[in-house]
Amino acid sequence: MSTIWCRDQVIRHRCHNRRCVNPRHLDIGDRGDNFRDELERRGNGVDFNLL
Repeated sequence: MSTIWCRDQVIRHRCHNRRCVNPRHLDIGDRGDNFRDELERRGNGVDFNLL
């Protein structure tokens, strides 16, 4: 399990399913990572391997 070390880090939800509560789908990153995830999701859809 990773630990958040600074204020710039955020918890990212890898499968982009808002109803999902699986802790294995959570990842630590920064706002830039979160933004890139959102752009990629829009272009490619949800990663169904994580559902």
